[in-house]
Amino acid sequence: MIGKRINSSEEIPIYRVKEILKEKSKEGELSYEQNLTYEYVKKFARATPAKAEKMLGELKKIEGMDENTAIKIVDTLPKDMDRLRVLIPKDSSLDEAKQKEILELVIKQIKK
Repeated sequence: MIGKRINSSEEIPIYRVKEILKEKSKEGELSYEQNLTYEYVKKFARATPAKAEKMLGELKKIEGMDENTAIKIVDTLPKDMDRLRVLIPKDSSLDEAKQKEILELVIKQIKK
């Protein structure tokens, strides 16, 4: 990493990280950090890419939902309101009704 610069950054869902590292591993050996990250995402990426993409799209349609929060929700798949509230920023405009809608959407996707 010495001498390399970060030109841009963006948040991406954990399932996407898994896909990227899987492709890189096919091209050649992963670095130590990449290998650790790949092992982590293999354990914790619970949603399939298709389900996660669909859920991410539906979450982004909810008024007041920003992309970073939607990504966190897709990555963790909260199963109850307490876990969901931990992911939503304090200054968010997502009220109780929208939070229930989000939780129902997540639970519906988990059961499929």
